[in-house]
Amino acid sequence: MAALGFNLYLLFVASWFLHLGERIALLGQIRIDLILVAVLAALAVTHRKTGITTDTDKWLRVLIVYALATIPFVEWPGSVLRSGIEALIKGVAFYYFTVAFVDSETRLKRFLALFVACQLIRVMEPLYLHVTEGYWGSAASEANWEYLNRLSGAPSDIVNPNGLAFIICTVMPFLWFAAGLSRIYRLTLLLFAPLCIYALMLTGSRSGFLGLIIVAVGIIAKSKRRLALAAGAIVVAAAGFQFLGGDLQDRYLSIVGSGEKNAATAEGRLSGIISGFEVALRRPFFGHGLGTSREANANFNSIDQPAHNLYAEAAMELGFIGMAIFILLIVSIFSAFRECKRACANWPEDSFVHRTVDAMQVWLLLNIVFSFASYGVTSYEWYLLGGLAVALRRITGQVESVPSAAARSARNAHLPRTAY
Repeated sequence: MAALGFNLYLLFVASWFLHLGERIALLGQIRIDLILVAVLAALAVTHRKTGITTDTDKWLRVLIVYALATIPFVEWPGSVLRSGIEALIKGVAFYYFTVAFVDSETRLKRFLALFVACQLIRVMEPLYLHVTEGYWGSAASEANWEYLNRLSGAPSDIVNPNGLAFIICTVMPFLWFAAGLSRIYRLTLLLFAPLCIYALMLTGSRSGFLGLIIVAVGIIAKSKRRLALAAGAIVVAAAGFQFLGGDLQDRYLSIVGSGEKNAATAEGRLSGIISGFEVALRRPFFGHGLGTSREANANFNSIDQPAHNLYAEAAMELGFIGMAIFILLIVSIFSAFRECKRACANWPEDSFVHRTVDAMQVWLLLNIVFSFASYGVTSYEWYLLGGLAVALRRITGQVESVPSAAARSARNAHLPRTAY
């Protein structure tokens, strides 16, 4: 049953990230993702793992109970029942399924290999369409009624340029830290990292550009060759910037207030966050309802789009009480990975688990930074991070409980000999 559950979980991961329901009409008609969630939930109950847990489990239960209990008191309970709860179920499923089924180092390797492969496909597909067919997928307004073409997800992958940039930033730490494990992984890094960075530049995502800097800082901080890596990163960034078109250069320069055409949109992002909290103050205790930040903005903020700040989104949808619960959930995930780091501190630095913890910590840092410019209360990232923290602690606990051959020999040397 455990093997069946894990394999079905891998199928769910592939279906979720590659949007198999969008690509294959029959799978979409039968709601393949929901079917897999239902089957996996039943298997997870019968295969529930005991032992290592984290505070994330507690705060996640609190969040779920709070979101359900406050439905009668929100602005739009119908929207919550129609879409908000379904989105939350799909998001938190990553936590519970990871805890239930990713229970060994071998399975963790298979899971992460599939996860990274899916993200790379989501990046390479629109990039291939751009190179071969001139595909962009999105555009952003500039000054003087001009528009900047921006690369977004493929037609079958509904993800905007900022979302595509986040996917790119997500894969980078995994590619980097896995490169030290084998020659194949090093070749994978050399092949895909430049393509990913090029695709990120085409998105015109300022949040993605800052996210890439955060990833680079995290990688450099964990390296023994910090000066060499920092110098290399600066050279690559300076050289790559010269190959961008004038409009894209202007957009990225607007991050520091130097852009001419995109400065207004950069200022608009900050004012949008402030106005989002103002909308949240309309219903400060229970919010407008899970998954309704776009609806709230359209009705009370004259902006038909979701909140572009995780904490404004949480406050708008769950109230400030719910926002506090979600922040505590994030803090618990941060603490869980700190425990993971302690657990493998004495492991060889070139071990899979050690490098995975480093990659996950950098990805966690990326999520924290990105949360100030993106929404995601019901997105998978936080819940998958929490589940992987539990899986890693379980794996490190299993290994720590088994003494090495040298330790057993040293221990046995002091034991009295017994005749049989």
